[in-house]
Amino acid sequence: MPNLSRRVLANVWFRPGTKDLCRTSSQSLQQQRPASSTSTTTMQSFRAFRCLCRTQPLRSVVSTARAPIRNFTTTPPSASGHSRWSKIKHDKGKADARRGASFSKMSQEVTNACKEGGNDSSNLRLNAAIAAAKKAGMPKDRINTAIQRGLGKSATGVALEPVLVEGMGPGNVALVIDALTDSKLRALQDIKYILNKYHGQNTPSGYLFTRKGVLHIPAGSGGYEFDSILETALEIEGTEDVEEGMSDEGTPEFIITTDPSKVGNVASELRSTMPGLQFSGYGMEWVPNEDTMVEVVPGDKSEGLLQELIEKLEESPEVVSVYTNAK
Repeated sequence: MPNLSRRVLANVWFRPGTKDLCRTSSQSLQQQRPASSTSTTTMQSFRAFRCLCRTQPLRSVVSTARAPIRNFTTTPPSASGHSRWSKIKHDKGKADARRGASFSKMSQEVTNACKEGGNDSSNLRLNAAIAAAKKAGMPKDRINTAIQRGLGKSATGVALEPVLVEGMGPGNVALVIDALTDSKLRALQDIKYILNKYHGQNTPSGYLFTRKGVLHIPAGSGGYEFDSILETALEIEGTEDVEEGMSDEGTPEFIITTDPSKVGNVASELRSTMPGLQFSGYGMEWVPNEDTMVEVVPGDKSEGLLQELIEKLEESPEVVSVYTNAK
């Protein structure tokens, strides 16, 4: 190959683009070839080079491998689902649910105390219930709402109406739900929604329960033993039964069952006869019939589902009490 074509290829090899390659080659050839004529060998070499530039750009032969990208930090990224905030969020949700259920029970006690003795400073049961609610950190607005409910009014002053909802929960456990609301339709819709969402259904179940008066006394209250409370209570008119049991918090207590219309009289007689005796709560309750109670196996799936359903019902602001016939 003549020196001219070698110089042209040498110049073109280091050009960045195909168009520039062809242009540079053409200019170099015009500058180098004689004015008279061009040798046949040189023209053939240039034509072959032009074909090469059109069919396969030289930039395609350049390696496309890239250097690895390094992070700015050597700390490994956190795995999805294992962040510290995720764990805190779940723990906080459980704690809030437990606190909400506790507030619901305290609100119920404030409401029942207000029903019994009115919103008066001389109502010792109401004073004790309010003090316990404040100690637990219940908001003032919620305490006032519970007092208004005890007086038969909503927070806006509208009269409240009682609502009774019957149903069945997981494991064929019967449910009776007491509620107070200023809108029966809304309360029924909310309770039915919770039942359906958490594996329950709205169906008649009240025939499995009996309406009775019930008094709850913490074990050891006032320094009195079970035998002394049993003897004293049975002497009061209206008392039907006295037994030992466990509270919702898992602490031992004494349970006195009375005629529905005599529960207030029995409580007053016990207070006057046994000074220092304290009640954790008393009022009207739906007591399951002994022959229709359902045994729930500890650790069974239905036990967890039933507990979740009861917790969601108790968190509803219009639900006052939830009764079951589970053993």
